[in-house]
Amino acid sequence: MRMIGYFRVPPVRGATFDGPLADKLTAAGCETLHHDACYALAVHKPGLDAAIVSARPGDLLVVPSLHAFAAHIVDLLQVLGRLQAAGLYLMTLAEGIDTRMPGGFFAVCGHLLQFNDQTRMVRNAEEKIVRLGRPRPPSPDPVAAEEEPASETVVEGAPEA
Repeated sequence: MRMIGYFRVPPVRGATFDGPLADKLTAAGCETLHHDACYALAVHKPGLDAAIVSARPGDLLVVPSLHAFAAHIVDLLQVLGRLQAAGLYLMTLAEGIDTRMPGGFFAVCGHLLQFNDQTRMVRNAEEKIVRLGRPRPPSPDPVAAEEEPASETVVEGAPEA
């Protein structure tokens, strides 16, 4: 099992300072390090892609923290799905997560991702209903209503014309 380090670094005034994070991962025993500069909620991470491609099933991806690993919860859950599909393990130094230990961390994350997808679908449907209004039942065809002869109503006791 190899330990591969990965982290995201926010650029500060155009400069990227990765020294402290790289030092933490090296001290944890990582043989190779990969990193990406993160910009807001950007999820394009060639460094992470390179880390996953270079890994073999059973290897351990080590990150300083979940925050230094993913841009937001959906990004986190999608990346965790990729790691699981590749047969990789994840360890976070700050939170103490280690998916080599029993406990189903990947399974819980998979359920959270499904929940998020379902929630998004429901919200989109609700927004569409609000935007377009509720679907109305079909109204009778006005052309067909004009073609039908009007029925005569007979009122008892009324003189006939």
